[in-house]
Amino acid sequence: MRYKRGKISQFSLFAMLFVSHVLVVFTLCNVTSLGKYSSDLLISTAIGLVIAVIFSVPIVYAVNKQRDLLQPKWLSILYGIYFLYLGAVTIGRFSFFASMELNESTQSLFLASIIIVACVYAAWLGIEPISRFGSFTLAITVLGIISVAGFGLDEFSMLNLFPFTQNSTQNILINSLSFACETSEIVFLTVLAPKVNGKIIKPFYWAIGLSFLVCAALFFVSLGILGNMASAVSFPFYDLSQISKFSEFSRLDSIYTAFWIFVVFLKGTLFIYCSSECFKIKSRGKGTVLSGAVLFGAVWIIGELDFFVKVQNIAVIVPFLIFTVIIPIACLVFRKKSKGEILLEKL
Repeated sequence: MRYKRGKISQFSLFAMLFVSHVLVVFTLCNVTSLGKYSSDLLISTAIGLVIAVIFSVPIVYAVNKQRDLLQPKWLSILYGIYFLYLGAVTIGRFSFFASMELNESTQSLFLASIIIVACVYAAWLGIEPISRFGSFTLAITVLGIISVAGFGLDEFSMLNLFPFTQNSTQNILINSLSFACETSEIVFLTVLAPKVNGKIIKPFYWAIGLSFLVCAALFFVSLGILGNMASAVSFPFYDLSQISKFSEFSRLDSIYTAFWIFVVFLKGTLFIYCSSECFKIKSRGKGTVLSGAVLFGAVWIIGELDFFVKVQNIAVIVPFLIFTVIIPIACLVFRKKSKGEILLEKL
């Protein structure tokens, strides 16, 4: 397939979406998840995959039929605001992690501002450089995950996986819905699909399916190594990286933190890029700077409200359902109806 300026390959789309969704397992925190960090998370992951695939149908169908969901302009602006909200949640979670685990004296807002400035610059460069960085991030993320999980297998015990079910049915189902609604990659398609040099269905579903599989594998390994201790720590996979060693005095938590930063940077850049595209400001620079400024304000508000302590999964689930399911279905139904009425009038 011939190269086209302003377009990205199907593999680049796969890489960006896969890496973006794997970030979910890095940011899973016992402060925000319901119940215990136990083996029934594997059940929640499996159910979450099925729900995510079902929820993706309206947007995938629309973009595959080359229908622009970002019309009229007020709807496009709403999606731009939603992208920034998701970006604030993502960057806020990393800042929360850094202030809790890396250095308690770290000013999370200062760290967030550094990340946002870097993301604004990357988004300013356009989708092609972002896609190339996505392929690079895919490689280092896969290597990092294999390293952290592989060097910790000496401590793995099947006994740590039992009792298999420790959470209530309600918590399992809510966690399933939460995992599905963390799949912001579905909403990325509204902006990225027209920029792909080829069909988007296969790379999209491969990215979602494999990322859920990797998340399930990481839950399995971390539970088999940490056991009940997984429920007592804030970020279980980070504690797994502290246990994993490739020599007697060499832990892998620095590697874990490094590839987490790369993934946060990529996902934050995608949010800013997509939001600036939704705002449809003629100057790309002004659009990305505006998006970055609004994103910084959103991160500050989230920090002031103690978002990760006081707000439960509903803050992620409800907006996701609105922008991923309700609005796309409404657009497909009502726009199809209006076209039908126009045809009838011409008869």
